[in-house]
Amino acid sequence: MAAPNPSIELARLDKLVRAGLPPIVAITGPSDFFRSKAIERLLKAVPEEAELRHVDGADLKASNADAEEDAPVGAVLAPELQDLRGGGLFATRSFVAVRRGSAWWQKHSAAIAELAPKIPDGSGLLLEAAKLDKRKKAAAALVKELIAAGAFFEFRDLYELPFDRDLGPLQGELCKWVLVCSKKLGVPLTPESAVLLVAQVGKSPGELIAELERLKSQFGADPVGAPLAPKDLAGKLTVSFESTPFEFAGAVLSGDRKAAQRSLSAMFARGVRQQDGKVMDTGGLLPFTSSWLFRQMGQVYEGRVLLDSGVSMRDVPGRAGVRQFADRFLEQVKQCSIAKLNRGVTALHACQRKSRLHGTDPEVLLERFLAQWFDGAAIETAEELEL
Repeated sequence: MAAPNPSIELARLDKLVRAGLPPIVAITGPSDFFRSKAIERLLKAVPEEAELRHVDGADLKASNADAEEDAPVGAVLAPELQDLRGGGLFATRSFVAVRRGSAWWQKHSAAIAELAPKIPDGSGLLLEAAKLDKRKKAAAALVKELIAAGAFFEFRDLYELPFDRDLGPLQGELCKWVLVCSKKLGVPLTPESAVLLVAQVGKSPGELIAELERLKSQFGADPVGAPLAPKDLAGKLTVSFESTPFEFAGAVLSGDRKAAQRSLSAMFARGVRQQDGKVMDTGGLLPFTSSWLFRQMGQVYEGRVLLDSGVSMRDVPGRAGVRQFADRFLEQVKQCSIAKLNRGVTALHACQRKSRLHGTDPEVLLERFLAQWFDGAAIETAEELEL
């Protein structure tokens, strides 16, 4: 069964906190952002008079846990868990908060399972980890008990698209979450603006919140004002992720316009790192990007010719010299017809000619190429470019 919307999980956590912290609460799932929100709420709920110990599980290497796989239950008890035995020297109530605790849990899960029923009222273990290993019987049984007690929370990433793909990203969880957050921060957005924000900034909730905070500093907070439309955000948004010509070419040939535009914006906003880690000069981006894209188009063209000539689909990658990511290559071959690839090469040549003849901004040229590739926009002829 899939984990519920993270917002629903947070609401369930709030209900648990109001009722009082149980002996053990587990916060799991792939979303770092929502796990952090959850553990912060748990820490605020710890009574002021209680003794609270913090443990960073990242300090423990997961490899150390394998040596104890066959150890008897209770043989290894983490020193910090001693605080949960009761009878503390300075406090009668103790809490241990473990962050990034996947490896820590893997090493101590058997001891935790044995200790769980002995934790006195008013004390507890707050555990946050991306994943809890349940290969040990004691660990699996404890997780099952936590789920039954409502003390196990799983925070997944927000879905960008709804289950019904025909509805589009405006109905996705991520867009709706951005709308709620923007309203709370006093910079309400239209649904179209929320999608634009995601397309340019990325899917990370933390980066999206940071961008909304920047918009708040630019526009000021006005919770009752008219929502900001896409035209209001023109030139206002930043790009919070990096990309490369390889990702750009992959998005173009896979037919993913949004990913292609995001990649293009990222390359020119944040640069492309070379092998030595230094950022490539902006002047080199167009030659690098167009050269790689032309090469990839040629390979996909060869694959399409082979497929159209009757070569079996499973043999096409090998015949075209593709040794890695064969599945992705086949999807690109199926996506691109011979006519589309011919037109794409023509558009790319026009892009390069316009750069040499007129010195047009390379980002503008590549945006024009995207319009020609995805929307069928007109391609200038050599004669038109030389006028």
